[in-house]
Amino acid sequence: MFLQRTIERNPKLIATSVMLHQTGEIPPNTYVIDVEALIGNTKLLSRTAKAHGMELYFMSKQLGRLPKLAKYMVTNGIDKAVAVDFDEGKLLADHGIRIGNIGHLVQPGKHQWQEVLSWEPEVVTVFSYLRAKQVSEAAQKINRKQDILLKIVGPHDYIHEAQEGGIELSLLNRELDLILRLPGVRVVGVTTFPILKLADDKKQMVPTENLTTLLKGKQMLETKGVNVLQVNGPGGTSSETIPYLVKQGVTHGEPGHGLTGTTPLHAYRSLSELPAMVYVTEVSHETREHYHVIAGGFYDRSNMKSCIVGHDSVTILQNYVATRPNSPEVIDYYGAIKKPKQFQIQIGDTAIFAFRTQIFVTRAHVALVEGIQSGSPSLVHLERKW
Repeated sequence: MFLQRTIERNPKLIATSVMLHQTGEIPPNTYVIDVEALIGNTKLLSRTAKAHGMELYFMSKQLGRLPKLAKYMVTNGIDKAVAVDFDEGKLLADHGIRIGNIGHLVQPGKHQWQEVLSWEPEVVTVFSYLRAKQVSEAAQKINRKQDILLKIVGPHDYIHEAQEGGIELSLLNRELDLILRLPGVRVVGVTTFPILKLADDKKQMVPTENLTTLLKGKQMLETKGVNVLQVNGPGGTSSETIPYLVKQGVTHGEPGHGLTGTTPLHAYRSLSELPAMVYVTEVSHETREHYHVIAGGFYDRSNMKSCIVGHDSVTILQNYVATRPNSPEVIDYYGAIKKPKQFQIQIGDTAIFAFRTQIFVTRAHVALVEGIQSGSPSLVHLERKW
């Protein structure tokens, strides 16, 4: 999905990845992250947000939620994280990373709120009065009043499968009346996801119906006398979309793939963020119709079409090979690539992919490499997945 853009805009990342694999510094099944590019993208997002009056929480799940990686974002302009679930929140908080938002994608369990509140999150997102009541009770035990966001869902919203949940717009007034009586929480805003999607012409991001729902929710809160401090609108956050979102009334964004230049729009346009991540593995063996690469890091929603294969950092850039996506029903022990007619593949060659991923749900290793852009690459951290 992002392979051509990466070849065009960050060939040094590819060359470094080939070198690291061929010298044995990284194993097959490793995501390589260009730290300099990541830092540059973080600074760009931070500057753009500040120029337009938006606050940002960075998302680290798609990068394997590594505390060491999170600290690059913290020290370069985005100082709080959004935690996808309790486990991510605990991992980051235990390493001194401040939590901006938790609860939006996965609600913590009923016995976990006490620890969640000990991290002093800026906001907690709740899906219902009953969850808000749990937060309120936990907050009262530590003499705290916790700011919360309400996740709002409209009748025509687009919600990813397995991410359903939230307060239906038609029930918001009733739920809000109950929540506002809780002594341990303070409603400060609304959220939903995703509020943007890739346009059919692939040239821009356009609003989903979720954005309309989000703004209706804000109005309903204000009618009830709530001082709305956050209109939290994640999804496709980048330097390209921030100005538009602010004009619509969004106050907070949660960049994830924007940090690595891998939002859907980055696949079709050369935006300001530099591609900062590739997946690196190795040709394992040959069968009648395919070569097979060591896997473990593939992702069902990656939309990958091809990879490049070779053992030389220069010639590999022209060595395109079509891929055969695995069925979602199988374990990705291997990935299959077609046999090229233009060049010869050798067992042990490096295979490089660039696709949309979520590292935290894979079995892949993660390599953090500094100095790629300045010409002196150095592997500074290898997070092994075992």
